[in-house]
Amino acid sequence: MIEYLKSLENIVQFQSYVLEHIHDDFSVLFKVLSKCFGMDAMLTYSCTESGLVDSVVYRKDSDDVTKYQTYLNAGMGRLFNTRHYIYTSVAEMSDDMREELLSCYEFIENKRIVVCSGIVEGVLYSIVLVLGEQDEEVGIDFNDCSDMFLNTVHLMMENKIMSEKMRYDSEHDLLTGLYNRRSYFTKSREEYTMLASVGIFFMDVNHLKETNDRYGHDAGDALLKKAAESIKAMLSENIHGFRMGGDEFIMVALNCAESDVIKIKERWEKELEIVNEKYGMSPCSVAVGTAFAKGSFRIEELCKIADDRSEEHTSELQSHHDIVCRLLLEKK
Repeated sequence: MIEYLKSLENIVQFQSYVLEHIHDDFSVLFKVLSKCFGMDAMLTYSCTESGLVDSVVYRKDSDDVTKYQTYLNAGMGRLFNTRHYIYTSVAEMSDDMREELLSCYEFIENKRIVVCSGIVEGVLYSIVLVLGEQDEEVGIDFNDCSDMFLNTVHLMMENKIMSEKMRYDSEHDLLTGLYNRRSYFTKSREEYTMLASVGIFFMDVNHLKETNDRYGHDAGDALLKKAAESIKAMLSENIHGFRMGGDEFIMVALNCAESDVIKIKERWEKELEIVNEKYGMSPCSVAVGTAFAKGSFRIEELCKIADDRSEEHTSELQSHHDIVCRLLLEKK
């Protein structure tokens, strides 16, 4: 009876701790799982409609996590289709599922494996737990509370996915997938004030209003997506892309040299050519202005300079367009 009450107390404490830390990083929650249930490792998988799968491996007695990114395969497909199941050994698993787990974490022989999977907000998820030795002081008999435990695991993962989606939606433009205006101002106040130098690329998509008026907003959206795709091809830890609204985009190059600005612009122009060739008709034309500074600078002032230069570029393009049209009319 005493042992039962002690186990019940541990279960209640476990539930309380999970709820208290439900918004924390998964590495924190894994330590709780490891201590209470003797987990050796936890593998998490999440897959969006694109078929790209993010995998993360958490290990006992290690603060390091290993991240993988790959496309959906047969083994992962079986994991995502297993609502929840407890395997007494990996021998019970299908070959492709076992091979998938071994590709991420090799120490699963003679271990019990718990698989919990589901879908939330259009994201498939799966958590794989590798059971090991329990802590005698706070260990909880897994067989006494498997249903509670499985439900808790589902809650943990679904909360994490929903939190990440809410954060993503708040930071990104829904049409193009680039950072939005709000993210730009947040980074300008915080991250960009710490830069030693910066390159600004202010971009305007040409003829957006005319395209919307003549062919409809779907055609205009297609132009914006093409512009965004060319910017996405440039993104890295040191190059960020934003849609500021309407036809305006900004690229920010972090801690670059002044000579890099021209190189980045030329690379982007090639990417835009690739996008236009890829989609054929209705090419996207974009005017771009640049600005660079190092040492002490104000991002908003640099953006104004780059914006003015992009307007000059737009005027040049319009003049060229008018000349071409006049020549065509004279030829007729």
